[in-house]
Amino acid sequence: MKIGVTNLKGGVGKTTVAQNLAVCLAHMGYKVCMVDTDRNQNSLEWSGVREADLPSILVVGVIDAKALTKNVEHLEKDHDFVIIDGTPSLSEMTTRILLASDLLLIPILASAHDLRAIRQFIERYDQAKEFKEDLPAHFFINQFSARKVIHQSIKEMLAQYGLPIMESTFKERVAYVESAVEGKGVYEIGDNKAKAEVVTFTKEVLAIAEDKGFL
Repeated sequence: MKIGVTNLKGGVGKTTVAQNLAVCLAHMGYKVCMVDTDRNQNSLEWSGVREADLPSILVVGVIDAKALTKNVEHLEKDHDFVIIDGTPSLSEMTTRILLASDLLLIPILASAHDLRAIRQFIERYDQAKEFKEDLPAHFFINQFSARKVIHQSIKEMLAQYGLPIMESTFKERVAYVESAVEGKGVYEIGDNKAKAEVVTFTKEVLAIAEDKGFL
């Protein structure tokens, strides 16, 4: 199964979501790889510092949009999940990610800037659906805080776009930053609250995958 983690806005946590999903799936026994499409290649660097005794996660860097689909299809033959770490740009690569994915996860922060930026993404998503009608997509709220007013109303604001919103969220925790520096996911360090968030999120992704007939 191919999962695209994408949004046109930078800083929303695409790489955090992609890496932690990959790590959790790997610990659950799935064979997982990642495709890093961002020119900064943060996930590729992350894999370079990942310790050899941790579950193996192949990370492949692909920054040529025309090469994406072919590489993803090749990797899917040998892996249960191919997770595409998207790039924050309104480019051909974004369209290719949409068309190459079986499921889209759209990380978003609960901020006015992010809500305005999501309109452009939805336009590109609607365009992609003209070529690939069955293209399920779910919003995922990152750095969520129930104590902030805008965070409490974020789901109502997102509802206008007609896409499902995942029940699970990631809170704003230093564990997500610290684990990434070490080439790990929060599943692999000592923050049990962060680990529980990622496990809940991953189980929800698996439930979606099963519902769509991929498991």
